[in-house]
This record gives sequence, C-alpha cells and structure tokens, in this order.
Amino acid sequence: MQHPYQITALCGSQAFAPEGLLLAACGAKIISVKLSDGSIVSQWPEQKVDSSVEATSDGPPGKKRKLEPESTTSPNVIKLALSADSNHVVAVTDDKSVRVFEVTEAGKLNQLSERTMPKRPCAVLVTPDNKTILCGDKFGDVYSLPLFPSASVDQVEDSSNAEIKEEAGPKKYVPAASTLTVHSGRNRRALENQMKQKDLQAKAKEGPKFECQLLLGHVSMLTDVQFATEEVDGKTRGYIITADRDEHIRISRGAPQAHIIERFCLGHKDFISKICLLQGTDLLISGGGDDWLGVWDWRAGNLTEKRDMRSALAALFSSQSSNTSFGSESSIAVSGLWTVPSGTDNKESAILVACEKLPCLLISTQGSASRMVGVPLPGVPLDVAVIGSTVIVSMHVTEVRQSSSSLPSRQSNQSKASTPRLQAYKVCNNESGMTLELDQNFGVKLTAANNLMLPAPERKQLESLLYGIENLRKRGAPDEGQDAASEQAIDGATNEMPEDTPLEE
Repeated sequence: MQHPYQITALCGSQAFAPEGLLLAACGAKIISVKLSDGSIVSQWPEQKVDSSVEATSDGPPGKKRKLEPESTTSPNVIKLALSADSNHVVAVTDDKSVRVFEVTEAGKLNQLSERTMPKRPCAVLVTPDNKTILCGDKFGDVYSLPLFPSASVDQVEDSSNAEIKEEAGPKKYVPAASTLTVHSGRNRRALENQMKQKDLQAKAKEGPKFECQLLLGHVSMLTDVQFATEEVDGKTRGYIITADRDEHIRISRGAPQAHIIERFCLGHKDFISKICLLQGTDLLISGGGDDWLGVWDWRAGNLTEKRDMRSALAALFSSQSSNTSFGSESSIAVSGLWTVPSGTDNKESAILVACEKLPCLLISTQGSASRMVGVPLPGVPLDVAVIGSTVIVSMHVTEVRQSSSSLPSRQSNQSKASTPRLQAYKVCNNESGMTLELDQNFGVKLTAANNLMLPAPERKQLESLLYGIENLRKRGAPDEGQDAASEQAIDGATNEMPEDTPLEE
C-alpha cells in the first residue's frame, strides 16, 4: 500500500513556474510539482546518492547507490502554510518543530530555520504582511513568531539568561506547606517526604530559546486559527479568530492588542474542528461534531445560517450502489473546509466540506442554505488544493473500488486496477447545481507525483497520522449509565418507604 499525501498546498505563480507549484507532503517527505508540465522539481529531505558510478566496458553504468537510507522514525509533516507572496513555506512536523523554507528560483525548498515549540502545534498561518507566523498549539495557546528569526536576539537572550543563572545560583526546592498548615496524618507523611527532598535542586522551567510571544490562550484544546482584517478609521486592524474543543469561536484583536477579546460566536453544541473565511464577505464558516455547518457574521458575532450536512450525507449514501453505510446514528466530524469559486466571474464562493473517514465531498453554495450536495469519491479526502476552478484532492484509498453508477460519468471509466492518490476535479455549475467532474487533462500533470513510491507504515500509525478529529468528541463516563440506574433505584426505594418509618440520624 502506498503512503497517501496527507497535506497539500498551492504555491503561487513564480518566474520558473507561471502556473504555480503544488506542494504535497507524503509522510516525512515534501515534494514540489510544477503544474505546467507535472514534473517533480524538488523533494525534501533530499536523498543522498553516491556520485561515483562504476563504468564497465561490457555493459551500461551501474545504478547509483544510496548513501543514507531513509529513516522510518523521521517526523511526519502535519501542517503546511505559505506566505502571501508565495516565496516562503512553513511546515510543522509531529516532533513539535516549525520549519521555514525558501522557495528558490529553481523551485527547490531551502530550509532557513527550525524552531521547536513547547507544545505540539495544531494550526499555523503566515500573516498577510509576510513577517509573522501565528502558531496555535493543542494546549490552547497562540504564539507569534517572526518568519525570519534574528540570531542576534537569540544570542543576547541566551547570554542574559546565563548571567542571571550564575548570579542567582541553583534554586533550592522549598515545600509550599508547613507543619502549621498540615493537620491530617496522611498529609503530614507527605510533607515529611517533601522535607527530605528540600536540598534537591528544583527543576528549572525553560521556555523557548528563540524569539516568540504568547498572544492569547484558551482553557480548552485549540483546534484552528484564522486571521482577518478590517478597516477602522482609515487604518487596517487585524483579528485573530480561534476555535476550540468547547464549542467556542473567539474573535481577538491582532498583536499587540491580542489580549482584547472583541466577541464570541456561540451556538455549536459539539466541538469545532475547522473554520474558514469567505473572501470579500463578512462571513465565517465553521464545522465540527454537529450535524450542521455554521455561517457567521463574525464582525457581529451572529449565527446567520445552519446548513444541514446529515441530510446530504444520508441522501448520498442511501443508494444501494454505495459501499459506505451512513445511518441516523452515524457521527459527523468535519475534517476540512475550503472555498472555491462558484460563478463565472469568480465573485461568489462555494464551500467544500470533508468529513472524516467518509469518501465524499459536500458542496454548499451561497443562497442554498436548505440543501447541500454530496459528491462521491473513490477514497477519503485528506486535503484539497484549489487552483481556479480546478481542485486537486489528495485521498486515502483503502481498497480498489469498482466502477458504479453513483460516480461521475468520467470517473466511472477510470482503471479498476488502482486509484491515484492525487486527482484533479473541475468545478461545474449546471442547472442541477454545483458538482465535481474528473478532469483527466489536468490529471495527467499529477502522474509523476502519483508514481512516487513511499511505503505506508502500519495501519494504526497511518490512521493516527491521517485521522483524529473524532477523538475531540466528548464522551460520558463509562459508569454513567450505572450511576443513573442507581439513582433511579434509590428514588424508587424512597418512594416505597412508609410515611411513619423512622429515619436514622
């Protein structure tokens, strides 16, 4: 089984690639594909090969030998973000590292810096001024990092911290309690054990050794971050929009006033996993564990629409030709939101929605709040890169799917032998509504990327990398039902008790 491409991103037009570059992460590897001809321009990290080739007179030269085999423990890429000018790429790996790459004139990725965050990042973006990285982690904090770290600042901070430590000396451990505040025997024994360790050196809490600033924090697990701007009194004001596991969408001001909370967007009943902004409008789209997609006026904090996803999914998978079962008890977990142009003038936008472990995409257009359209896919969509009216979908294909009448007409004629991990679709708008049709002409440009072989890890490791949104759903205690039954039994016994029965004190 081949490793799927878990993350994709579109790098804008460059001098060497007028149609742009497609960046795709496959496990620990990042490749860049030139969209004009489909050639693979670069791979990171690069494979080192032996430049010396043994030439013989009887036959062709031998194959190049790899000097360093790829390590199976290399950190996987979990996030990709591009600067507004498409000259730099920010990649986050599952070892908590934030790496900044420069897109060179030849299209290669040249790593400029690597910084390890205190907690694992779960959302990252580059501000429109191409100077700052906003990084949100699972602990609920949002940090601000310069896109280009200053070495001089780091050296000054390290030297000043070293001087402070030398002057202060090693800090001794001091228990917070004393014999005057502890009364129970159990706590006294715990205090005695702490007093025995009072001469031990306390563990110093060291923060990041690079320039970063804590902007804001949630008391819940943070899931997504967006950055918006607004004209206020002739000046551009930035806003940091964050979502968390506890159904909150918070609108905060940008730095240096990130401590000011403008408003909340409240209305979800379950976790929020993804948010996105509709460009050119005041609308914010949110999705998570609820059955509906939320459309918000984020400047006012009002929920304007609820777009039903369950009805669209039930209608899509109700046909007998579908291999996916979806019932009234099936859960929904939104794993991706993307905006695509829905009109010929590209002024209106539609929303593409991906749900975890479901082989389809939902399409929702403006003005069609009561109905969403589902489009079946041969695999589970992991990420989408939008190139005008064409979308490139990276999929996790778990099995070879047979052709069925539920698939688009062009897609049903594809080879049964294998399904490409990257497929191109054309956004079409007809009388029946918006749909996706397989774009075979554009798909030829993805042949080299689909032919790149990288073995997939074990099933549990792969699913841990690709899926995890459903784990955000809160579950009751395992003995919750037993507690409810016990309470009912107690209530029943109390009701049956005679009125003259004496109660024990």
